[in-house]
Amino acid sequence: MTKVSSFFARRSGIIVAGLVIGGLAATLQNADLFSGRSNPPNMGVCVACFTRDIAGSLGLHRASAVQYLRPEIPAFCLGAFIAALAFGEFRPRTGSSPIVRFI
Repeated sequence: MTKVSSFFARRSGIIVAGLVIGGLAATLQNADLFSGRSNPPNMGVCVACFTRDIAGSLGLHRASAVQYLRPEIPAFCLGAFIAALAFGEFRPRTGSSPIVRFI
């Protein structure tokens, strides 16, 4: 067992990880790192809100209040990628039709 997996096998490791993730989520909820403004107080981790905000940041609609890329979206994507690399789950595949494999 590696050091990372043995850390998460203990109860204290799970509690520490939960506290870190919760603290980062609360910080990102109020962060204004990318857009210069923070999220409204009623927006937490909401898939419908994320979809609307991504569409606005791509210019697919003109509602000015939601035309920015929320900092949680790239953080979730980057965090998932780093976790996949850290635990050996990331295995890139190649083939004759990469678009079909992506979908």
